[in-house]
Formats: sequence, structure tokens, C-alpha cells
Amino acid sequence: MTNETLYLGENPLNASSAVVDGDYVTRDGESFYRIANVDGMDDFFISVVSDSNHWMFISTRGGLSAGRTDCDSALFPYYTEDKIRDNSDNTGSRTVVIAEQNGKRILWEPFSQSHSGIYNLTRNLYKNVLGDKLIFEETNHDLGLQFSYSWSTSDRFGFVKQSTIAVTGDIDSNLEILDGIENLLPYGVLAGTQNELSCLVDAYKKNELVPDSGLAVYAMSSILSDKAEPSEALSATTVWSYGAQNATYLISSNQLSEFRSGHAISEEQEVLGRRGSYFVHQAFALSQGEDRSWGIVADVNQGPAAVRDTLSLIESESDIQSLISSDIEAGSQNLERLISTAD
Repeated sequence: MTNETLYLGENPLNASSAVVDGDYVTRDGESFYRIANVDGMDDFFISVVSDSNHWMFISTRGGLSAGRTDCDSALFPYYTEDKIRDNSDNTGSRTVVIAEQNGKRILWEPFSQSHSGIYNLTRNLYKNVLGDKLIFEETNHDLGLQFSYSWSTSDRFGFVKQSTIAVTGDIDSNLEILDGIENLLPYGVLAGTQNELSCLVDAYKKNELVPDSGLAVYAMSSILSDKAEPSEALSATTVWSYGAQNATYLISSNQLSEFRSGHAISEEQEVLGRRGSYFVHQAFALSQGEDRSWGIVADVNQGPAAVRDTLSLIESESDIQSLISSDIEAGSQNLERLISTAD
């Protein structure tokens, strides 16, 4: 990437005056409740349910806490609602887009609170009727681009973030995208430790990328203990992706500022003593009416055998996206059955 000037839009301070509205819509054959222009409301908290042992609490700002079973098996830090909202800028989904249009390279960060007013935007929020899928959607009318991401759960695979960028205008775009999730917890950090010894926990974090796979492993270099004996962390948090083409990966947020400034970034293989992140870095061109999708999968309490099985799946010839979609759909059907039998 060259060090050319990055623009932030032609008409700064676009104050949104659109009316907040709610209605039911059909999306991909499923019924969703849509809140149009959701950024015109005060932010609020949402839960995403599952037929299995997943839990997720998420703010309309994007900050969240999620995990399996209980707060001691968290994927993101288990904090109170106010801290989750306040940490939305560094916890959960993060996307940075550099779009080249008409000879200009333009910076766009979908759903960023600090970028509100720079572009003419429409932000919508969708939640399906069952309550196990949540979609954030932002349309940038100045750039003619739309970015959306969804959260859903899979009993087999864990938490799934599906991202899509599409051209809604009539201008072709060369896009460079950094899309991922921030502030991942290694497995084995108890809720009390997260809140009381967070600096010490950060010092023991170890983030590793398995070469040529896109699979990242987040673990503690050792379990925190007040005993004078070693305590090895035998399970980890894992994150991997599917659908990305010619991608490179970051396992921390260290290079985000470099990317925002237009500088080149390099793939990270190992990061010690830093909060875990997972970013997929891609570059591609899109023309009018085209879109591109990819996904990120994260799970907790993954032992050596589970990591090996995930790596084998990634390296196989399987249609991974279909496998994930089928498992998500099976979970939705089971959730519907559970709700029906409870009435």
C-alpha cells in the first residue's frame, strides 16, 4: 500500500435526521424485525439466544460479551452492561475499509461512533423472530457501498460472524478491508479475574497463528495461580475464517492505526502480552451490483484434539460454508421445537 492521502468524505458533518421506524421484513427467506435508522435511538442492550449453551449480550453500539455455559467460559470479557457499552470501540466487531474511487483513496469505518456525521449513512438493525440471529447493516450513500455483519450460533462450531460488503451505487471500487473481532479472551480466565486482575491477565496472553491455515489460537502462557508450581493452560480459544480469498491475518490490534493511516501491514504469527484480536485482511475490486461475503468462527474451551480437528477441516476440500450454515439452521429448528414444547 502506498502512503497516499486518505479522504474521509466530501461533505463532513452529515447530521442524520431520518425517522426511526420498525417493521417486519423477510431476509434470506426468514422473518426479521427491522429497526430502521437505529442510530437515531439511544443505544440499548440485546440478548441473542441459542438452542445449546451459548450466551450473548450485545449493545446496539456493537460492544458485547459472549461465551458458553457460564461467565467463566467467556469469549469476550464478562462485564456489566455499562462497561460493555463503553468498550464498544475496542471489544467485538471491528471493520476498516479503504475504498479507491475516481482516483481517491477514502477511509470508511462502518458502525464507528467517532465517524458518525462524516458520511451520509443509514444504519439498520435486524433480529429474527426466533431471536438467534442479529444483523447490523450500514449503507454509505456517499460511497455507494453497504456493509453488514451478523451474529449467529452453532453447536458444533461456536459463534459465527458473517460479513458482506456490496456496491449499491454506480461507481466501481477497489477495496482493501480489515474485518474482524477484538478483545478475545483466552480460555481459563475466570470472571472475577477478568475484573480484578485484567492487567496481569493481559501479560500472560499468548496469541498464535497456525501457518497457512488462518486458524488462530489464544491461550494463557500459564494459568494464574498463587501456588509455587507450574500450571499449564491445556485449552484455548480458537478463531478461524472461511470464504476469504488471498487473505492475510492479524491476531492483535497493534497495526490498526497503521492501516487507517494508509501504511502497509504484515501478517502476525505470534503476539505475546497483548489482548487477542482476529482480523482478515483482503483486497479486491467490486463493480455495480456485486458483493463479497466471508465469515469468522470463534469458540472457547478447545483442547489439542479439537484444535487438530478444526485444522483438518480447514485444510480439507469440504464446503465449509455449507456445513456451518446447515448447523446454524439445525440449531434454529431445534430452538423452535424447544419454544413450541414450552408453550
